[in-house]
Amino acid sequence: MNEYKIENAWRYYHQGLHDMAIDTLKEVLADDPNDAFAHGLLSANLLAKGRLHASEYELKIALNIDPSNSFLYLVYARINIFKKKPKKALEYCDQVLSIDTDSSEAHLLKSEVLMLLGKRQEALHSIQSAANLAPDSPRIVIAFGEYYLAIGDLQAAHNYALEALAMHAQDEDGNLLMGKVMLAKGDIEEAEYHAKFVIIHNPNSRDALTLLGNIKMRKNVFLGLWWRFNSKLSTLTQIKGCLALIVAYLFFNLFSLVVKDLGYPIASFWVSISWLAIVVYSWIGIPFYHKAMKKELESFSFNQKF
Repeated sequence: MNEYKIENAWRYYHQGLHDMAIDTLKEVLADDPNDAFAHGLLSANLLAKGRLHASEYELKIALNIDPSNSFLYLVYARINIFKKKPKKALEYCDQVLSIDTDSSEAHLLKSEVLMLLGKRQEALHSIQSAANLAPDSPRIVIAFGEYYLAIGDLQAAHNYALEALAMHAQDEDGNLLMGKVMLAKGDIEEAEYHAKFVIIHNPNSRDALTLLGNIKMRKNVFLGLWWRFNSKLSTLTQIKGCLALIVAYLFFNLFSLVVKDLGYPIASFWVSISWLAIVVYSWIGIPFYHKAMKKELESFSFNQKF
């Protein structure tokens, strides 16, 4: 009976139905408090709900029972991602692969961490390693799509999103990927459709709520321009991003000097002011964005009707 319940909890976890998974796992652990995998899966679901301390507590219990279970170290990696410790998360991914060299899950999670660290080529290699182990997995198709979206190759990302939805039209991650691709392409209506489709089926999906919040930011008169600029800049590597800002700075200063030399000191002054305005706008856009996003997420959480 417990095996059946754990299978259900595992399915709930991957469907984003974390409350149902938690309730099911509590029943399992009431019957068998020494089930390491159940504790680990409970930890993963608690983390998905943002309950970090409870997640760490459950994981420690699981590791005390079975320190050789590779899944538990995957959860530990996710906890460290949540705690903004990507290098530590990477160590746990490698630890999983030292226990289970055929873990496609570890390769996929490692690719996420490598992207956070800006190591894009290594991240792609990890996704390809996962694809070699599980070529028919929809999650790997989505991982490829997320990778190409992150580097700004919207056509490739769109193709992978279409492939994912062809495999399973109601898949949450597939619809989220398509929504993000459509938003990046500027198709607001289509992006909003996919975000709301996920929310209707899973009102607790924070990723879908975030996507819907980004759609609203994109529509916003004040934040829309900043959002587009920041989204474009995020597709560049750190070096290219810094180089783009330096070139922009040099261009404005050079243009200001040229205008001044041509005998237009007032116009030169306004060119300089324009650059300063862009810098200030980029600074104040960040807190305004986070404040607006928090407000949107709170309103969506209490009002799930569309």
